Amino acid sequence: MPRLVAALWLVCAPATAQEGPGELSAPGGGVEALPAAVGQPSMNGDAGTPADGRPEPAAAVAPDAPPEVPVPGDVPAEPPAALESLPLEEIASTGSAPTARVGGWLRLQGAVDARFDSFASEPLPENVAELRGRAGVDVDVELSPRMRLHLAPRAFYRAVTQRGGSRAKATWELLPSEAWVDVYGERVDVRLGYQVITFGANPLMSPADVLNPRDLRPWLLVSEPEDFKLPNLGARAVADVAGLQVTAAWLPFFQPHLYDVVGQDQGLHDVDLPLPQRLHPSVEDRLQPHLLTTERPLDLPLPGDLGLRATRKLGTVTVGGSWSWTVEKLPQVTLDPELSRVLADRAAGRQPSGAALLSLQQRFEDGQALWTGRHVRNHVLAAEASALWGSAQLDVDVAFSPAQTFVDDRFQPVRKAAWTAVVGVGQADPDSDLLYAVSWLGTAVPGVAADELLLVLESGTARGAPRTAWNMGVLGTVAYRALDRRLELGVRAVAELRGLGVSPRVCWKADERVTLSLAAEIYDGHSWSLFGLLGRNDQVIAGVQLSL
Repeated sequence: MPRLVAALWLVCAPATAQEGPGELSAPGGGVEALPAAVGQPSMNGDAGTPADGRPEPAAAVAPDAPPEVPVPGDVPAEPPAALESLPLEEIASTGSAPTARVGGWLRLQGAVDARFDSFASEPLPENVAELRGRAGVDVDVELSPRMRLHLAPRAFYRAVTQRGGSRAKATWELLPSEAWVDVYGERVDVRLGYQVITFGANPLMSPADVLNPRDLRPWLLVSEPEDFKLPNLGARAVADVAGLQVTAAWLPFFQPHLYDVVGQDQGLHDVDLPLPQRLHPSVEDRLQPHLLTTERPLDLPLPGDLGLRATRKLGTVTVGGSWSWTVEKLPQVTLDPELSRVLADRAAGRQPSGAALLSLQQRFEDGQALWTGRHVRNHVLAAEASALWGSAQLDVDVAFSPAQTFVDDRFQPVRKAAWTAVVGVGQADPDSDLLYAVSWLGTAVPGVAADELLLVLESGTARGAPRTAWNMGVLGTVAYRALDRRLELGVRAVAELRGLGVSPRVCWKADERVTLSLAAEIYDGHSWSLFGLLGRNDQVIAGVQLSL
């Protein structure tokens, strides 16, 4: 449980995202968080660009559209899905005949842990070697000057093994993928289908960006933003109203986050659920989405998830606000009191009572419910601002949620009001060889009782008096491109009050279609901090990306 809560705080707190007005993710989606919460499109992350390297068909940019921000490691400089954040206006066309472009990409990455800390005999040993593959196809068709079709199917493959080659397993799946149609009217532009809808100013992680679910399974620092944000079926309309650019969004059907519970380094690695028998590796990952959820929202089209956003240009500054009413994409898991005590003992390093363990096993085998997992609704109100300052773009987001789900040290859910702020600065000069992007994230939760302790946000010494729980983190990427931009040297880092994670990387563009990369993920921190929980996941990753 701590790992997932920890990742969620940085990836989507209150549900943070990777994109913003200068949306940086590929058409297939986007990273919370970070996931990579600090991960940004790199020279091996140009998944959304056509095969010929040219940008997508240019949509007319409204005067209040914020400038596109290049991100460290982005080669070519054009972000792979810059069109996502632009108003859906008429595409320039020289004729009425349909035109189409087709592109594709394949990314393979292999990782080996820097040290093997656990043995296969442990209840939840770590994976020490991993192979991942992602592939995508992008089809963009201009049907007419007033209609555009976009298809972007995605696939994901993962194979892992534990120490000594034990418990090897592999799965592949088709991910939720973009498939939408744009219709451009005189006053209103509409997008229908599976799509990514972005709210907020920060191009990496806006707390207002809560409409789309996230994939929480990618590596935290090495993975690309498009690996995290998932499209969902819905409708979006954009119009100019009294000088405001207004966006209305409706996602009628519920889609949760994708996450692991057990058996993966990115899952609830510190919790050994009292299952009557251990799941076989061949089915373990396929059952992950159903282990915690005992009840999900009905697939009724009403009310669905709703969002409304308005922005306006005031001189050199673009300001705006938004409201979202959504179903939380992670279940609110309520544990049986006996199970809660056992998990709390294990997390604190205490040996649980043998009688309690035997009782739990017997009750589970008798079919008694030891936990419930339900998805609850949440409002998010947000304000945003962005501006150019020389060659840098500045952005600010502030969001308030009157009732957000957190987890306490008994692994029980608590609903609290929460404030989240994000301040970011990024390179806005696409011709610069030195690229950077830095974001500060702060979360405050007022009204925490004296006997409560919020996991990850607070240290173990915080309990004892009524208070406001808070935490903050800094996420950044810096990269330098040399040798005619074929070589890229960079580092991604994320730090909070009690730990940090660092990912150095080097990328080499062998030719226009092949990019090689070598990176590492290194974590360190107190045992109950985000990076202390990830401490066993230090690894070295080599990769190759092919543009088809």
